[in-house]
Amino acid sequence: MNDIVSSRGDDRAAAPRSATADSVRTPAAPARLLPPADALDDGVITARIRAALLLDPAMTGSDVSVNTDHGVVNLTGIVASREQAAIASGHAQAQDGVMRVDDHLAIALR
Repeated sequence: MNDIVSSRGDDRAAAPRSATADSVRTPAAPARLLPPADALDDGVITARIRAALLLDPAMTGSDVSVNTDHGVVNLTGIVASREQAAIASGHAQAQDGVMRVDDHLAIALR
């Protein structure tokens, strides 16, 4: 016996739903492996990070090169302290479009 409840106001029974419509499920969307289409261009990301490093007074005396490839930022060069390395990495991580920051900064000996 089918126990079908009608949401209609009358005594007519609702038509049974198709078993295939209920049991067919669409697969979940695959995880995104690429940055979104509206991600910033690598050149724009690099320019913004370089500008942030140049304008930050805490980065005085550092020599940091910034390169970006598909949202992955590589920081290379020499900084005066661990604090400067952390500041440089922080500037890179704060930029829109950055997927990852690889810090290859060397600390200058005094």
